[in-house]
Amino acid sequence: MKLTRKTALFLALTLSASLLSGCGGDTSTPGGKDNAETITLRASSPTDPGTGWTVCLDTIAEEVYKNTNGKYKIDVYPNASLSESSEKTMTEQTYAGTLDMCVTPASLASAEWGAFSIPFQFDDRDHIWRVCETEVVQGMLDRMEGKGMKALGIVENGFFQITNNVKEIKVPADCKDIKLRTPQAQSAIDPAKMLGFNPVSISSGELYVALQQGTADAQQNALSTIYSKGFYDVQKYLTVINYNWSPALVGMNLDLWNSMDAETQDIFKAAIDKGCQVCNDKLAAEDTDYITKLEEKGMQVYVCTPEDIEAWKTALTNVAEVYYPSVGEELVLEFQKAVEDCRQ
Repeated sequence: MKLTRKTALFLALTLSASLLSGCGGDTSTPGGKDNAETITLRASSPTDPGTGWTVCLDTIAEEVYKNTNGKYKIDVYPNASLSESSEKTMTEQTYAGTLDMCVTPASLASAEWGAFSIPFQFDDRDHIWRVCETEVVQGMLDRMEGKGMKALGIVENGFFQITNNVKEIKVPADCKDIKLRTPQAQSAIDPAKMLGFNPVSISSGELYVALQQGTADAQQNALSTIYSKGFYDVQKYLTVINYNWSPALVGMNLDLWNSMDAETQDIFKAAIDKGCQVCNDKLAAEDTDYITKLEEKGMQVYVCTPEDIEAWKTALTNVAEVYYPSVGEELVLEFQKAVEDCRQ
């Protein structure tokens, strides 16, 4: 039988495809699944590559890919790069399912997480993590489902410290008339006034320029943020005060979570637990390093003494009541009871 040129070409292509398939060639992922079967998810962090929250998502992505044999691949986007660098937009995209996962400041996700931000209520990080295991905090996690998010883990946003460009601050008397940047939240503005600051509400995205131009003299943030955002270039003084501590949530779109079978959910939960632990260990270990780095950048550092802290606490007597309107009086009281119950 004489083959036409067209038939010969068809047979050659068929044989080539068959040989590639038999070799396992280019059609499978390292985990052994066909590319067509891989489910790609998008996860976002508002922080830089290599920083705690982004490392958390990187760890989760690695664990999930490995333990689902390549079925789930998570692409991590730092700096809220799919959300116009907006933490708020990133969080809302996760609620809506435009993003699959994120790490977001908890107080941005829901106002009731502001209970964690009441100043000077925690002894140390071990105390905080005991509080995070209580029923009151589990209830806060569960209620995130009402917004469209399955909150699966807590990572720290760090202890907030104070920087300024006016003078060394040791006690509240040193704060008089210094313009302190606060978020546009009464629960942040009122404590600043109690301490003697002149609060100025400025968005986080505008903070560096505001400090540079003198619109604000001072700000509060975790050491990691102070360093990564380069505030040492526009701030001279750092007061290590552990003013308050706030959490961030590792959350997944609720519909996506509910679409997974129990085995897959267990894999994701274990991966998220590991990611949170890696992140929290990293951030805690880096605190001392950041103080040294900020000194090397030219900042003058003052570490508050226990006597100093008592003066700050006295200036903020009954400050918890400031949080009643935003968090809810009942929840604040329940949370404070949990804090006391977990104190050792």
